[in-house]
Amino acid sequence: MEKDEKNTNRRVKVHKIMFAVGVGGVVGLNIASWRSVAFSDWYIKNIFPVWLNTYARLTSKIPFSIGEIMLILAVGITLFGIGFGILNLSCKRKFQKIVSSFGKFYAWTVLCVCYVMTFNCFILYHSSSFAEKYLVDETVSDRMVVSNSNHAVTQTTSEKKYTKRELAILRDYIVEKCNELEKRIVHDDSGDAYYDGDLVEASRQAMMKLGEEYDQLAGFYVTPKYLSFSEFFSQQYIMGYYFPFSMEANINSVMYITNVAPTICHELAHTKGFIYEDDANMIGFLACIHSDDPFLQYCGYLSVLSYVNSDFYEAIGKNQSTYRRHVRISDGVAEDNIFLSKEEWQTVEKKAVVKTSTVKKVSNTLMDVTLKLNGVEEGVLQYNNVVGLLLTYYDGELY
Repeated sequence: MEKDEKNTNRRVKVHKIMFAVGVGGVVGLNIASWRSVAFSDWYIKNIFPVWLNTYARLTSKIPFSIGEIMLILAVGITLFGIGFGILNLSCKRKFQKIVSSFGKFYAWTVLCVCYVMTFNCFILYHSSSFAEKYLVDETVSDRMVVSNSNHAVTQTTSEKKYTKRELAILRDYIVEKCNELEKRIVHDDSGDAYYDGDLVEASRQAMMKLGEEYDQLAGFYVTPKYLSFSEFFSQQYIMGYYFPFSMEANINSVMYITNVAPTICHELAHTKGFIYEDDANMIGFLACIHSDDPFLQYCGYLSVLSYVNSDFYEAIGKNQSTYRRHVRISDGVAEDNIFLSKEEWQTVEKKAVVKTSTVKKVSNTLMDVTLKLNGVEEGVLQYNNVVGLLLTYYDGELY
């Protein structure tokens, strides 16, 4: 008995040491990424592509979203553990050995998830941004932040200030492109935009083409997948989702068709190591407008219209008379610039288990907290920073 007890104690000790080493590894990797942009950039360039070209290639072959299934399993296993733990306590610890074994299994599972999230997500938050790599001088070191204070759009990265005039020029240009391209788009009898072809593959090809100009975007791309629970994601106003633990680019299947291409490109940008939301918005925009397909071009300009128009409206103090003096957004463009059609919203609300307002509020809070915990001070407002990227991109071309 003493020998068996010693062996048991030895195994327990080895198990604890291995787990502690594993935890130390996760902590060490995250500390390194927080403290060194160079380390994060090196990781994205040399190590991250390994997961993309192996693990992501494998998950990409599965026709449905593995990420959604993983989320459901995670919730199910957690609830089972809590329930079984309560049952064990009510039965005077009758199932203590089973509970102990489950606890070890759960702890190791969580540790594995932490590693996957660190490799495929957390480290990426501390790398150089798309703007720092491709749009501004190498001497720039700070993130791009857009501010409308005093009606001036300030880009702190290059200490360059963009005025209301330049923002107005950008806004009018985007509106003109939308108005022009909307006339070339086919609409069905109900007035909805229509695309005759494989929009998913066309969007994927657009990203591959953009990779010819920006080296980090070159190479293999996963196959985007539609979300099975799109109605639930619609309640959160989510168009797409990058699942780090499965490295999948998932998209909402019920959103209005003009959102599809930019969203696919946005999520694919995440699989290439660009985790910042403003970067992904910009990359999605560029991939679409550089496509040879007028429909994708239209969707690209449309994807940033609301951001630019809203910032311009705020910059002029919401002055209606000033706003009306600028290029008018056509009725057709306004009708295509929606998240869901009225019919789809009705379907979503009918299937809803929890009110959309509640789901959206919880989702926004969780997303905001997640971004801030990863060092993104703006939280969900980071999506809006695409305006700063656009001002930089068109500097020297429009103004």
